Amino acid sequence: MKKLYLLFILLALWGCKSDVVIHYQLPQPVVLDLYAESYYSTIDLEGVERVGTIAASYVELEYASKGDTLQMTRRFEIDKSRGYLKNSLPLELSWRIPEVTVKALGQRVLTAEGFENYDSTVAQIPMPERWRNQLTGENYDRYLIRAEKHRWEMDHLLSDTVPEKGNVTELVRSRGRLNFALIQIDSVVTDGFHNLDSRRCLGYTVYLTENESFPYFIWEQHVNSKIGTEQFVPYSTGHKGEYQTAYWVAFDPATGIPCQEREVKKGVHTMVNPSTGDTAVFESLITLERLYTVKK
Repeated sequence: MKKLYLLFILLALWGCKSDVVIHYQLPQPVVLDLYAESYYSTIDLEGVERVGTIAASYVELEYASKGDTLQMTRRFEIDKSRGYLKNSLPLELSWRIPEVTVKALGQRVLTAEGFENYDSTVAQIPMPERWRNQLTGENYDRYLIRAEKHRWEMDHLLSDTVPEKGNVTELVRSRGRLNFALIQIDSVVTDGFHNLDSRRCLGYTVYLTENESFPYFIWEQHVNSKIGTEQFVPYSTGHKGEYQTAYWVAFDPATGIPCQEREVKKGVHTMVNPSTGDTAVFESLITLERLYTVKK
């Protein structure tokens, strides 16, 4: 009987250790260096994978809290992108906006400022004028704000106490944190602690399906134009896209500050050629990785 009692105590203690308490408040501001790198490729009409661009940016981040409100300010430092699309993808070009400020209450973004400077940022980047005309003046800032909100929501998906390892989908759903318009969360799985940037970071993966109607510059300026200098052909109708995505996050549960993020996205896209009426279907493979280093 005594052995069973001791076993019960040990199991209870083990169970307590497997739970992680999460906070999103900072006692003082934290400054980090962020290296964001993205690999974009498509499967062309012959079934060959073609890497169009490796986009890379260095930015400085500052996180601070005031009461329950969190603020993140990012400042662009260096661009290290290479490849055919290095100056053609709005989501990647947005890293080069001089300064962006996000204010949020937990998972919910209250304001995202700075994206209104996207057009003026693109105006200073060397590129063919016909591309610049198509990359500006279309209110892209609303897409960029949505992407920023999405990244914040994925980074702040967990709350309160969660198991260190396990499928936490229903737990997160019960807390009202899986309500999204354009994405469907299939599951959320925690995978324990990782030693990253000399920090003890809790990792979790969000498996999701995303529907997106964002203009597909991957197709138009890579596959469709071969790799040369042909006239940009805008596929402006019949946009449909679906991504199967694994979004991995590692963060410091004591502060909520991210340590690392990785998105692996497999997309199937459909567009209609406005001139011929032909329907084009193609696949894309995208890997987005962001590494956070706390400045000493």
